[in-house]
Amino acid sequence: MSTPVGIEGSEYRDLQVVNIVASGTLGAGEIDVKTLATDLDVVKTVQPGRLYLSKSPGTPVGMVFRSGSYTIAGAESWQEVIDTVEWLSQVLNSVGVDIDREMISVSIVLKYLVATAELGSNVNLAAAAVALGLERTEYEPEQFPALIYRPDDSSWTVMLFSNGKVTITGGRDVKTAHHIFHDIQATLTEETGT
Repeated sequence: MSTPVGIEGSEYRDLQVVNIVASGTLGAGEIDVKTLATDLDVVKTVQPGRLYLSKSPGTPVGMVFRSGSYTIAGAESWQEVIDTVEWLSQVLNSVGVDIDREMISVSIVLKYLVATAELGSNVNLAAAAVALGLERTEYEPEQFPALIYRPDDSSWTVMLFSNGKVTITGGRDVKTAHHIFHDIQATLTEETGT
């Protein structure tokens, strides 16, 4: 199925999407989140200017901002984003917030996603830094246990750990994340034998 994060399906099964962040507007104007929090009977946390809501611990979080905008974080699929937006809309409507149902739906914008993968073997990170290009990598083991790689001309950031685990973040579609992972895999196999 085609979604804003790309086509979800088996061709990308070597990647696991672990977080999708999306945002939009409620179409309700400015919201008094502090007062709103007292009326809601859901899992919530109040911070200055924003309110965090979730169905239950471990589910995606809907952040409602005083400005009337919202952000969804923690979803693992676009359908989960849509379901969370619908739930958020129902919860806010139940306490009298005048949600513009069309605005909340059409304003959803994908901000970025986070995907993980595994290379299947341990990686010498110093050798990987050379193979991937020193100008595109940061590796300071005394500061952080992973190599940080930024592919050319890209908003993506990759963290590569010595145990072969890979985290890819900062971009907007699973297809590109898939290509980045396979490019890393091919480069490391060719240059380091990993």
